[in-house]
Amino acid sequence: MAAQDRSKSAEVALPPIAALFLVVFDRKVGYTIAWKRAIPGLELDGVVEYKSLPSGLHNCDSDLVYFVHEQYAGISAFANRPAHESERNAHFAAVGLLVPLTYGRLGRSWLHAHHLARLVSNIVDNTDNTHTLEEYWDQNCLVHSDDPNLDHGEHSLRRKPRALSDAAGLHPTNPTLSRHHPAMSLVHDFDTFGPLIFPLQRAALLKKSILIMSSAPVHGACDLVYNLSVLSNIPPSAAEMAPKKDALYPLRPLFNVGIHDIDYLSQLATKSIPQNSWIACSTDDILGTKSKLYDVLVELPPHTSDTSAARRWPRIRTSTGQDIKATQRDLRRYYTLKRELTRVQYQSKTYSDEEVEHSVDENMSESAPLVSLRQDETNDSDQFIQLEGETKLVEPPSWASIAYTSFLWWASAGEKDALLNDEACQDARLIDDLPLPAPSKSSPGSGKRHSSAHDQAEESDLTSQSVAVILIAYAHRLTTLVMESLTEIVEAADAEAEHGNESTITIHSEDFRRMGLDEWSRSDAEFVKEMAALYYGREHVQTVGRTVDLCGIHVC
Repeated sequence: MAAQDRSKSAEVALPPIAALFLVVFDRKVGYTIAWKRAIPGLELDGVVEYKSLPSGLHNCDSDLVYFVHEQYAGISAFANRPAHESERNAHFAAVGLLVPLTYGRLGRSWLHAHHLARLVSNIVDNTDNTHTLEEYWDQNCLVHSDDPNLDHGEHSLRRKPRALSDAAGLHPTNPTLSRHHPAMSLVHDFDTFGPLIFPLQRAALLKKSILIMSSAPVHGACDLVYNLSVLSNIPPSAAEMAPKKDALYPLRPLFNVGIHDIDYLSQLATKSIPQNSWIACSTDDILGTKSKLYDVLVELPPHTSDTSAARRWPRIRTSTGQDIKATQRDLRRYYTLKRELTRVQYQSKTYSDEEVEHSVDENMSESAPLVSLRQDETNDSDQFIQLEGETKLVEPPSWASIAYTSFLWWASAGEKDALLNDEACQDARLIDDLPLPAPSKSSPGSGKRHSSAHDQAEESDLTSQSVAVILIAYAHRLTTLVMESLTEIVEAADAEAEHGNESTITIHSEDFRRMGLDEWSRSDAEFVKEMAALYYGREHVQTVGRTVDLCGIHVC
């Protein structure tokens, strides 16, 4: 009975749809809209069929695609079934819909995902049988008299302005995140990118236009677009520190784009302002060759089921072709966070949508209970396990850092240990108080040793949800750490200027450590300079690195 109640609750929570359509393949004209319903004034032809079916999708059995069309978020479910040779050996179709962008980045459209998958599965072999589509439209269509820019129904939300963070778009009637919520894939994204997730987040913080190239299926890439836009949010507590409020405009997630979007992306590129920055994914290789459209290109490794193949990592590079790698500090941070997340895999807890939304939108404030850090002794051999292909991911140690650490070993091992201990303490504070998952139903202490497949799937979802909460809170704390330090430096420089001294913004090696950045990395130095320019309007920033002096002689 309880399950039925939850099901009914989920049905009520479905966002009303502005359009519903069926896209099929016609041997003469290609992809075409075979059936559609839409509110008056909403044009679908020449748009949704291309956005719903990205290149290469015919090689997949199924997929889920997100996209944006005008003031609407789109979602389509694709299915591919074997057919006669005369029909190119396949039946494939996509059932999609549009919902108003009234809440979050996708208008909660993922709540329709399960239903769309069912609809397309039932109709792919007989696309003339559209009565189920008619029924779904009648049950969920947007009332024409309503304003599509407002929330609808008895569950309409009274929301504060969400210019700073419209992150999750979760609905309070759902006891947990929907299985199709994009944030559920954050654990996969973390494993896919490893330490590269940190420079990618920094690029998003700098409002770089980011294009993610992927092969079909594209569901994972669309989820990545959503998650990176969430991780790059400026928490409200940090946003109050930034004097340039236009820079706080959230990175725009466009989700799936293709060759038909080139003109639109070109228009966004003509004005280099934060409001025009975006993040999107595509399977059309031609977009990757048009470097004027984007600032950062992310190339995801191809999908493969060969577990014996060598690990392939994503490649991140600038529009000029320069590779973007993680710093040595990122690598050490990755190991610390990875150990914590490994521990979380054995525990799970149910978070309500309101709790998760609070973690995203309000940065899970410093006083909120967040996974308490286990005070185990750090194992050096565990800390520096070599990742497969690590040299392709991480910047090599600079000669200056090698010389300095070697000098500390020779002069004072205690000082070197103190620096590493300070870094470890900082990482501990970032992880400290993260939401501690409750024991799972099948854990030894729960009194239940065996669980059904349903219970195992549910526990897996809860684990993914816990990881999502942790990673979002962790990323926002990193952002806050950088902006708090920058604010102090800028205010100190302004105070000096009031006393007649030159107002120079100088970032020292100690400042980099306070920000959780790598004091030896040129890329982190450039990151801080760009942050100061973007959020504080300070174009002239100098960085002063650490030096090694031996008996009054400058060594490096």
